[in-house]
Amino acid sequence: MAKFNLTAETIKGNYAKFISMIDKMFPTRSERIKAMYKALGEERLLFAPASSFDHFHNAIPGGYIDHVLRVMAFASKEYKHYVELGMDVSGFTKEELMFAAMHHDLGKMGFVGDGKEGYVPNPSDWHRKNQGKEYTVNEHIPFALVQDRSLFLLQQFGIQCSWNEFVGIRIHDGVYDDANKSYWMSYRASSKLRNTLPQILHNADIAASRFEFERWNKVAGNLRTGRLEDVDLTEFAESNKVKQTKTKAKADMGANLANVFGDVFK
Repeated sequence: MAKFNLTAETIKGNYAKFISMIDKMFPTRSERIKAMYKALGEERLLFAPASSFDHFHNAIPGGYIDHVLRVMAFASKEYKHYVELGMDVSGFTKEELMFAAMHHDLGKMGFVGDGKEGYVPNPSDWHRKNQGKEYTVNEHIPFALVQDRSLFLLQQFGIQCSWNEFVGIRIHDGVYDDANKSYWMSYRASSKLRNTLPQILHNADIAASRFEFERWNKVAGNLRTGRLEDVDLTEFAESNKVKQTKTKAKADMGANLANVFGDVFK
């Protein structure tokens, strides 16, 4: 199976763009933000993946920054779309949206220190080959939800967050995380989210993840997408026949064993 990977030039270019955005977008916090990334390590930041399974999103070297830049770009476009639709975007600033977008997955970087990465290469050939699990969670660091570790790292380096930024980072996974339900599934007007920043960020993250999945799938080519009527299922039907044959063989073997042991215990 072919695998999608970023080129060395793309990884290097993404890193340069990422660092340049810090001074441009967060001038009053740029020095502390850069100090945080320096402490985490340039090499780690350069080559960190964005997830563990190849079919999730960007489980590849350089995947983290590539994903973050895409979320920032998509969030900017979504912001403009909300304005065009007449949605209220007065409750937060563009800087707050971009800050939350840049740091929404920061916790995936792990903790500061050698050997404290969030993800490490999977040592199991079987899991990489059969499940596409390219990376595994680093078991040598304390368990934490990604968003909680993100906020911990920011406070560790004295990088202040506004309430909008804090909430955006904290609940960017939407209802995929049960811990967020009280924010997203409110039944009282007074407990509704006070602005649309978290929604814009969540939508951008989902869209970026889908983009990255589709890009991976174009290379891997193991999932047919599109309208059902337009998909040729002949190949899948033939493959399914083989699977059914194997399943029947296993069932027959089980039945035979049951008969043998049944005779023994009569």
